[in-house]
Amino acid sequence: MQPIDPKDPRRPNVQIAATIRAAILTGELKPGSRLPSGSELADYFGVTRATVSNAVRKLAGEGFVRPVTGSGVYVRDQAALPVPGGTDHPLAGAVTFLHEMGQLKNLPRSGWLLLGIPSPESVAEHSFRVAMVGMILAAMEGADVGRTVALCVFHDGHETRIGDVPSVGRAYIKTATPETVTEHQVAAMPDLAAKYVQELTAEYEATETAESRLAHDADKIETLLQAVEYQAQGYDAGPWRDTSLSALRTDAGKQLAQAVGAGDPRWWAPFAASYHELRASTRARAGNGHPASPAT
Repeated sequence: MQPIDPKDPRRPNVQIAATIRAAILTGELKPGSRLPSGSELADYFGVTRATVSNAVRKLAGEGFVRPVTGSGVYVRDQAALPVPGGTDHPLAGAVTFLHEMGQLKNLPRSGWLLLGIPSPESVAEHSFRVAMVGMILAAMEGADVGRTVALCVFHDGHETRIGDVPSVGRAYIKTATPETVTEHQVAAMPDLAAKYVQELTAEYEATETAESRLAHDADKIETLLQAVEYQAQGYDAGPWRDTSLSALRTDAGKQLAQAVGAGDPRWWAPFAASYHELRASTRARAGNGHPASPAT
């Protein structure tokens, strides 16, 4: 916990609540752990016990701590936020988690910014197609399709808090592990849901199961697909293609990557080439109820 700053214009009890809250959110104070006593906190922050009590009451009202008569104040096992009416809803933490995951829709894949792409895909858009690729790879390999897709959907979930760090930044920036971030993200969720999400992150990072290896390949193939598409728009995405191909580890992934290399991202081209004929066929169906057919 950080000491209070005498230059901070906020009242001491507000600062104390803020620093304890931050310690809980970052995992410095673990769920179920006991806070230092009121006297210890008063000595540490250099304030009266009444000031500490005001801060603790605020945190209790927010759902971060719970006082236990005769025992002390404890970090909530399932930290919750107040809901309308002042009653803690058992799924309030799940809702907060889902709002946080929505941030992935606003988070750009930062590596593409290096190519000068002004509005690159978001992490959420990337994760959606990773899940589609994972579904295909799992079916090809006879793996658990549902588990693979779940791993793909959540593989970048921790980036809501640490951002999408491009390759040029990874040599300089040290972040918390995905497992640690996930532990904090799901702290307020129902136990079974929290455990499931934590297991997904741990499995993906360990890459010991067939499904996790397929999910990693799905991530690389989606990047390969996006690189091919950006390259078709005139961007020099060759390095992204090369690194994606070299990272593949499953037979299904390598086979699908070969197909991507031989394919054409302009999936719509046949429709455009037959535009007039398709339009005429549509009009014929609308007018006669049946498509026009050649004479026999």
